[in-house]
Amino acid sequence: MLAASGTATAQTEPFLSVTRGAGAESCPDAARLIERVEQLRGRPETGASGSYVVEFTREADGFRASIRSGSGARELRDRSRSCAGLEQATAVTLALLLDSDGQASSPQGPGVVARDAPPPAPPAPSPSASAERPLVARPAPAGAGGGEREAPTSERGATRLTLAAGAAGLFGVVRPFAPALSTELGIGGARFRAAIGALWLVPQTLELGPGELRETMFGGVVRACFAAAGVGVLRFDVCSGVHAGRLKAAASGFTRNDAVEKTWLAIPFELSLASLAGPLGFDVGAAALVPLRRNDFSVDGVGVAYRSPPVGALVSLRGVGSWVL
Repeated sequence: MLAASGTATAQTEPFLSVTRGAGAESCPDAARLIERVEQLRGRPETGASGSYVVEFTREADGFRASIRSGSGARELRDRSRSCAGLEQATAVTLALLLDSDGQASSPQGPGVVARDAPPPAPPAPSPSASAERPLVARPAPAGAGGGEREAPTSERGATRLTLAAGAAGLFGVVRPFAPALSTELGIGGARFRAAIGALWLVPQTLELGPGELRETMFGGVVRACFAAAGVGVLRFDVCSGVHAGRLKAAASGFTRNDAVEKTWLAIPFELSLASLAGPLGFDVGAAALVPLRRNDFSVDGVGVAYRSPPVGALVSLRGVGSWVL
């Protein structure tokens, strides 16, 4: 524990002592604090009506100063990374306390008429602001009220409108792999989201005997997702819905060249990793596609162009723009 007087004038008892707990070594010692008090009061401190004890401690969210004197106790908190703001606030509080205690205990001088002294004014409130962040001043006993308030809730849980566009890959639908383009319009909140979109298959050419088949598809998708983990910057969703589209195959190079269209329906079971909290994000998805009906194209006398498996797959990567509603 450090103790010091602030002036060259001798004092029988030091009026201020300072202790600094672990992590609070950057806070001022007694000499430094007395110097700051004298600067604020504009005169050296030649004597005090009582003694003051200041204890600085380091907490998880900042610094705390406890001031104890004969007139009571004060507690100051500062959520800053340095002790500079708390040092200034403590010096101001001590200066106010010295003025208040000095007025209450000053002797009457010559020519002063004795009167009943009015009740001493309550100690001036401690400063509530520092150079870096606001300070929270409250009495030392717990449960006295006036606690700190939590920060406003984030917009991450707000309802958002999203627009996504990107590339996709179809596996086991018209051939082992076929590229596609995907777009979606969606709406959702912290846990749930839903979207409606479109999927366009890049035209594919399949060689078959003496000729070839050119396949195209344009379809739509409706899906709903639930956040299984994470609702902040990253979220992990499980999704399902319906894929529907029109598959078209046009033959060329055969004795008879026809064009045929078929309906394609599939149920997706998807896992998605998405970042949707900000104005720009992304959505990466991998889905197993269970077709309700397998539509393979064949040519009479030649055979099937591609025999699709019982389960296909869709992998997608989309950029996402979102707006809070």
